[in-house]
Amino acid sequence: MGENEADAANRAASEARAAAWARTMADRIPTGWIITGAGAVLLGATAAFGGLEPAPQPVPEELAVGEHYVGSDLEIAVLGAKVGGEVQGAGVVPDEGEETLIVTLEVTNLFSEPRIALAPHSLSGVHIDGVEIVRSDARRVEDDSVLSYLQPDVPTRVRLAWTIDADAIAPGDEVRLVLPDSTRSEGAFVTRGTYWSDVRTGAYVTVPVAAVPADREVVEP
Repeated sequence: MGENEADAANRAASEARAAAWARTMADRIPTGWIITGAGAVLLGATAAFGGLEPAPQPVPEELAVGEHYVGSDLEIAVLGAKVGGEVQGAGVVPDEGEETLIVTLEVTNLFSEPRIALAPHSLSGVHIDGVEIVRSDARRVEDDSVLSYLQPDVPTRVRLAWTIDADAIAPGDEVRLVLPDSTRSEGAFVTRGTYWSDVRTGAYVTVPVAAVPADREVVEP
């Protein structure tokens, strides 16, 4: 055998030993490590090209007065809005420099159990776009009684009363009301029971504002 042939034979033997060693080491690596490593490489490549595309967020609906909205396990229809001073039976009293905005809704609790009326995922989630609410109250229209809970599957005519800055809204204006949506979850371990989280805007309702009738305003002596 010549010198060149001997060198070639030695190289072939070395390559065979290296290949055998690589196969042996590969057999010793757990499959889970290989999958994890491949996943890391894939994520790294994805990040290098701009990352994962975010999930598209639903666009809030644009509704008119009287249209029904379903979200946060509630069905809500905004029926009207009025603004004035201190309003009889409103449940809130405006301070100096404030006024009262009254919004009438029809609300049905679509969940199978009673829900707190003024919670962030229910009627406290209804607010005025761009206007700060100072105080709020919720009452039944039929008898002016305080609305503490929304009963399941019972349509209820509700009057929300808010005190706001006196210069914020006037009769003849339009307000844009925000209606809530949220995610319902069942708690486990530390958190028990049903809860609503990720409260977000589900719909906007544009509402013309009228003046509170004079006979409903409180007149100071």
